[in-house]
Amino acid sequence: MKKLVTFLSLLSIFLNFSFFAQTEDPVVIEQAPQKLRFGLKGFMSIGWLNPENIKILQRGRIGIGSGWGLNTELYMNKTTSFRTGFSLSTFSAGVVYDEDKQIYHVISTDSEFQLWNEEPQYIPPNGELYRLTKRQYKINYINLPLLLKLKTKEIGYMTYFGEFGGLIGFKTKASVNDDINRIVVTDTSDVLFLEPSTESDGEYSLNDGIQPIRAALCIGAGAEYNFSGSTALFFQLNWNYFMNSVTKNQLKDNYLRSFEPSVEPGISGKFERINSKAIPGSFHLTVGILF
Repeated sequence: MKKLVTFLSLLSIFLNFSFFAQTEDPVVIEQAPQKLRFGLKGFMSIGWLNPENIKILQRGRIGIGSGWGLNTELYMNKTTSFRTGFSLSTFSAGVVYDEDKQIYHVISTDSEFQLWNEEPQYIPPNGELYRLTKRQYKINYINLPLLLKLKTKEIGYMTYFGEFGGLIGFKTKASVNDDINRIVVTDTSDVLFLEPSTESDGEYSLNDGIQPIRAALCIGAGAEYNFSGSTALFFQLNWNYFMNSVTKNQLKDNYLRSFEPSVEPGISGKFERINSKAIPGSFHLTVGILF
C-alpha cells in the first residue's frame, strides 16, 4: 500500500512539472542587429559636359564610362546607414568647338601638346599646328562616396532605398581624342595666314590640362533582393551633379588658343587664351552584392 501511495505521489509531481514546462513561454534569443556590411559593385555611366563659354564650346557627344568598387555600410539603425567605400571609374564626354572661333593647339614630334608662350602670342610654338573641331575626354578617377542611405523594411524579399550625399574624385589619368585639321602657316609681311591642310584625329595625353580633383552632389535610389541571410543583390541609379570644371580655367590653360585676325592691313593677328571650362555630369547604373 505504501509503495502504491509513493508511486502515485511521484507520478503527480512528474505530471505537474511537465504541465508547467509546456505552458511556460519559450525563451527567444534575438540575433544582434548587423552594424557593418561590405559589398562589391560594378557600374556603367553616361557622361556629358556643360561648357561655360557657349560662344566657343557646345555640348558634344555623350560618353559611356564604367567602373567597379567596394561598398561599406555603417548602420545607425535598422533603416538608416552611412555608405562609403571607393571605386575606380572612367568618365567620358565630348565638346564641339565653334568653327568661327578657330581654336588651335600645337603637337610636337613626340605627339605631346606644346606649351604656349606668355602674351602677346603672334606666332605659335615649334611643332605642328592643328585646328581643333571636336574633342572627346577620357578621364580615370579614384572615387570616395560619402552618402546617407535610407531604406524601407523588408517587403517580401525586397528592400527599397534612397540615398543622398557627396562624391569626391581624384584624377589618375586623362587623355583626349581630337578631330583636327593640320594647318599651314604662311608669314607674309608680318601677317599670318592659316590655311587648312589635312584632316586627322588622334589620342593624346592631357594629364596637366585636367583638374586633379572633382566634387559632386549625388542622389540615388534602388532596391535590394535578399536571397540568403544577410546576403543581398542590389541595383541602383545615381545622378551626379559636379560642382567644378573638368578642365582648367582660362588663365591656367597652357595648350589651347584662339586666333584673332587683325583688321588693320600689314599687322598680324594674334593667338589668345580661351575659356574652355566645362562642368561634367553623369548617371550611374550600379549592380552589386552585399554581405
